[in-house]
Formats: sequence, structure tokens, C-alpha cells
Amino acid sequence: MQTVVTYATTLLDTEIHFYVRGNAKQYLICFYGYGQNATVFDELAAYLKDTHTLLIVDLPFHGANMHSKGFEWTAAHTNALTAYFRKQFNIQIYSLLAYSIGARIALSIFEQDIAAVEKVYLLAPDGVFNSRFFKFITGNRLGKGLMYSFIHFPHIVFGIINLLAFTHILDAASKRLYMSTTHSQLKRRRLSYFWNCVHRLDFSKELKSYLIQNPKEQEKILLFYGIHDPIINKKHLLKSLNAFSNIQKNELACGHNIFNPSIFPIVLKKAFS
Repeated sequence: MQTVVTYATTLLDTEIHFYVRGNAKQYLICFYGYGQNATVFDELAAYLKDTHTLLIVDLPFHGANMHSKGFEWTAAHTNALTAYFRKQFNIQIYSLLAYSIGARIALSIFEQDIAAVEKVYLLAPDGVFNSRFFKFITGNRLGKGLMYSFIHFPHIVFGIINLLAFTHILDAASKRLYMSTTHSQLKRRRLSYFWNCVHRLDFSKELKSYLIQNPKEQEKILLFYGIHDPIINKKHLLKSLNAFSNIQKNELACGHNIFNPSIFPIVLKKAFS
């Protein structure tokens, strides 16, 4: 078992915690998905122990990160984090790996520091396209009001969620995820805070424009997606990437859980062979 070193650094208006796994020359900055923690990368750390040092960053409102209500991750936080890593570990070149909604922060780093990023490994990434439901909940007063009501009066809102699903504003997979991760008021509140914290981070128009004008840079991105993923819609994902022929797209025989023990070894071999 590798030694895990825990760090905390103050970025602008908040404190960010991260974990260091390994002591090799290549650096890989990692972001897990909603509701997870750093242990999800244990197998990755073991596989790369001779070649990489992993810097695993706690997501906002996850792990040891205790943010204030209303905290929002911005480009300034992205730049402060990468500047800290450069100084603390003397990093010149590094790679990124992110799963699910953690990809929103990884995409922000890639956009802000693209020249220093060697590779970007996106696993079932959220943020490459924005679902109508996510935009509705985080992008206007009605959606935010619905989320507030759901936090405090969940049974009243269940009917509205069913209506949104019936009218296809909310797809069936998102409905299942939403209902399964909101059993307590604490979980509902954290979900609301987290979604609003990262909702402006995605595959931005500026990043898309840059990659189209510089197709060689597209080769830095390796994307993995499950053909049966109920959360990241395969059709919408691939459609959003039509203009980027040099992004390496890897199809996997799984759903959203790419850390499945029969699937993740395939990802490791394709990504790091």
C-alpha cells in the first residue's frame, strides 16, 4: 500500500484539500465523481506507482473541503490551484484524469493551462454537453426555487420531478440518479451546493474554438464512455464531439461505473500503455 500524504492549501476565498500518492516524475492531477472520495483511485495509484505521482483533489463540498454556502469554482480558483501545484512540486508538465462531474474542473484546468497539459483522460465525463435538466436547475430562478423546495419539502417536489420526466425535460436516468442520491436533507443540500458550484465549468465555447483551430491539441484528450451509461447519454456525447475528429474516443461495454473491476483494467491499459 502506497503512503498517502494529505495537503491543504488556501485558494482565494476557500481551502482545498488534496492527497499525494506516489513519488515518481510524471504528475497526474485527478478528480473523482460526485459522492465519491480519493480511494476510488487506489487501483490507478497502484498501476502507476513506478511512473506517476497522483495529486487527487477533493471536489467542492466533498472529503475534507468545508466550503461556505454559495461557494463557486471559477477560473481564478483553477489558476490558483495550478500555480500552487507548480510551486509546491516544481511541475512543468502534467496530465489530468477526471471521472463524471469531476471532468468539469479538469476541463477548466485544461482550458486555462493547455500548453502545460500533456494528456487529459476523461472517464464518463459530465460537462462535455449540458443536459436540459442541469441547465434548468442551475441556470434560472425557477429551477433554483425547485431545488430549494426539494431540499426542505422533498415530498412536494416528487410530483414535479415526475412531471419533468413525463415532459422529457428530465430524462429517466437523471431522475433515477436524482432520487437515489437525495435520501436525506444533508445530501439534498450538498447536491444543490455542488451543482451550483461547478455549473459554469464545462466544455466551453472558447476551448472548443481553440481545439478546432488547433486540431493537434485535440490529440491530448482520451475519452472513455460506457455504451450503456444511463447518466451520460452516448448519443448526445458523441454528437457534441462531431467537430473534434482527433479526440480519441474509447467505447466500453459498461454503464456509468467505469471503475467496474472488469472494465477499469481495460481503461488503464488503453490510457497508459
